[in-house]
Amino acid sequence: MELGILLDKLQNVKGSGKKYTALCPAHEDKNNSLSVATDTSKIMVHCFAGCSPEAIVKSLGLNMSDLFLDRKSPQVKPKIVKTYNYTDETGKSLFQVCRLEPKSFRQRHKNDKDEWAWDMKGVRRVLYHLHDIIKADEVYFVEGEKDCDNLWDCGLVSTTSPGGAKAWKDEYIEPLIGKKVILIPDSDDAGLAYMREIAYSLMGKAQLSCITLPDKDVSDWLAKGHHPDELMELKQDISVLLGGKRPSYEIVDESILWQHDPIQFKAENIRRERTGLHGKATILFKYSILAWSTFNLERSEERKKLAKSAFLSLKPEVKKEYTEDRLKQDFDLFCAHLWQFYLSHFTPELVYGDEEIAPLTFYLKPYIMEGGGTIMFAPPGRGKSNTGLLWAQSVNSGVDKFWPVQQTPVLFINLERSKKTLQRRLSCVNKLLDLPAVTPLRILNARGQSLSDIIDSCRKAIKQYGIRIIMLDSISRAGFGDLTENRPVNAIIDALSGLCDTWVALAHTPRSDETHIYGGVMFEAGADIVVMLSSAISTNGTLGIGYQITKANDISHGGLHTYAMEFNESGLYNFRKARPYEFPEIEGKEKKPMLQAIKDYILEQDSAEATASEIAGGTGLNRGNIANVLRQSGHFVSIRKDGRNVYYGVKDTTN
Repeated sequence: MELGILLDKLQNVKGSGKKYTALCPAHEDKNNSLSVATDTSKIMVHCFAGCSPEAIVKSLGLNMSDLFLDRKSPQVKPKIVKTYNYTDETGKSLFQVCRLEPKSFRQRHKNDKDEWAWDMKGVRRVLYHLHDIIKADEVYFVEGEKDCDNLWDCGLVSTTSPGGAKAWKDEYIEPLIGKKVILIPDSDDAGLAYMREIAYSLMGKAQLSCITLPDKDVSDWLAKGHHPDELMELKQDISVLLGGKRPSYEIVDESILWQHDPIQFKAENIRRERTGLHGKATILFKYSILAWSTFNLERSEERKKLAKSAFLSLKPEVKKEYTEDRLKQDFDLFCAHLWQFYLSHFTPELVYGDEEIAPLTFYLKPYIMEGGGTIMFAPPGRGKSNTGLLWAQSVNSGVDKFWPVQQTPVLFINLERSKKTLQRRLSCVNKLLDLPAVTPLRILNARGQSLSDIIDSCRKAIKQYGIRIIMLDSISRAGFGDLTENRPVNAIIDALSGLCDTWVALAHTPRSDETHIYGGVMFEAGADIVVMLSSAISTNGTLGIGYQITKANDISHGGLHTYAMEFNESGLYNFRKARPYEFPEIEGKEKKPMLQAIKDYILEQDSAEATASEIAGGTGLNRGNIANVLRQSGHFVSIRKDGRNVYYGVKDTTN
């Protein structure tokens, strides 16, 4: 064969005359590991990464005999016969693709000296005719600049990507998102694979269709006298290009599986992120793992890398029947429809109410509701962890010494303390509950890790041990991102709800304000019950703990409940209800409903009367809201006026 024909099949070709370098097609190459040279009779290929000449030739669809030079065609110096100019969005030239004779293609760009440089180092790669296609609603996508220009001559907006059939990059799709894109593949295996790769990248992002022609390419088809208007009649559904196949997905142990003989494809923990669809993908043979990775499933390069790794792990006899290209194509197909299948499980359904409304049930009343999520928050060192352990063991062992409980298995996820510290604290809690000190509680100790790191271990434990409640200590160790941003906060709530229907999470407060959770407002929006923990230390060292529900779905907020924690050198040794006025600092922080707060303020005055402004100053509530309650609630009466000030009293002191 001619040298130019071989070079035409390679990517990133550099050099001239008889010596060239290029990306090796037999492995994932980024550094031009392939050397191509000629002597008087043959073409010599050598990969510095270790690929054999046989592997290189096979990956190009050739035989070793093809490396012998065609003696009938004397070697001549290549000359440029056609240039194709690639521009940015503004029309500024970025680089050129040059067609050479003998037939080959090379790329060049203008360097800092305004001279042509025959390489693409540091050059931005874009779609052909980018400046024009960004303005279009419908774009034809073909293979090669010649085909593209021929369609433009017919008045059809068209494009292609630089480098040929094996150089597609996911970054090219941006200007095509939201458009109608018609894919016209060349009628060979490489051309079909190229268009399939583009289709997988654009799946769900553009309106896709395809046209398969009986000729080699659209240029040959036009050369036979066909009119471009005929293309409209040849449009087909994109499934034709994809072989008419669609994966038969099934849910197995919270994973999405396609049992595609002889290979199985599995996806776990898929989720939409800003950069695309992420998740863990595994390729198996007879349910034995060939390769797996966690990555952006929409990135073609990453899918190709995993498919290649899996193929290399197959036995030789299997490779004869199941080629690498087929494996890559099937894996692309599996990933292309994953998100649509996942979303298909969230469909509307008719939900009927019950004639008899069942009362809400609690695992620990009133703080842990069955099927609900609870967040308890306080500054560090105020008794959250001890409270969490006390709640967890009360429910796990069915002890209602301090709160009414419904016994059920609990998993305590410890990301904050050492195992030894938790073990000592659990011993103290067991004694408080009148249990043997050795009474167990299932704890996942992972200090130094984040919830995102160990979520699979949590999921496995929940299923294995029949866990009905999880308790996370603490949210600050979730590992999903900045807690002040809504997206990471929502991810934490989703992760907890996805692990277990009922969950409790411990959270911190900002340094400057102990009245709300540190982080985004979506914490309070995502939880069913939010408990503010207030604390104070008495003169004898007793720690006062006040629990107050500040947010609740479907239940009353209730009042402030104050307890006392007493410690000795071994740790917590007593837990009891606080005595009246034992911790006035806590009682003074009680958040009351507005109506009750207004009543209490008025009744605390010697004259049992107050104005809206006085109440606002004394309670910190909004004056306008107070005025509305005073006038419209029916619980207050206007007593007297002093200029513009109206004094109100409580209408019925028994309520």
